[in-house]
Amino acid sequence: MDVIDLRSDTLTQPTDEMRQAMASAEVGDDVYGEDPSINKLQERSAEMLGKEAGLLMASGTMSNLVAALTYCHRGDEIVMGDQAHMFWNEGGGASALAGAQIRLVPNDDQGRMNPADVEAAIRPSGNVHVAPTSLVCLENTQNRCSGGVLTPEDTA
Repeated sequence: MDVIDLRSDTLTQPTDEMRQAMASAEVGDDVYGEDPSINKLQERSAEMLGKEAGLLMASGTMSNLVAALTYCHRGDEIVMGDQAHMFWNEGGGASALAGAQIRLVPNDDQGRMNPADVEAAIRPSGNVHVAPTSLVCLENTQNRCSGGVLTPEDTA
């Protein structure tokens, strides 16, 4: 019997066909924009999402940290679900590297946050006594909530 382990994307192994495709792929220096595979992936991602550009990151954790570093100043606050991967499984990176504190809002069993709870958690800038909210993080799919998928309506 074959076992399919879906605990994490980090457990996946490439097939022989995938290894062959990697070995025969044309490569270049992505820092200088010379890797055709990376360029094509970034362009396709941007096209699919209706954005002007895409950027490949090595992991979801790296992507989350880059978002925190981009949108937060030291002492700002990030609002996220209480089951968020960023809170449970990323070693406190947003706090350690971006200097942001985390404010948790309850997730339901599908990973959704009640919009009223999110709105109530957001703290505006201008009050020297509280950390202003600079970022709201939505996890999709929601790993700790049985892989729940947020619909576009859930994120509106």
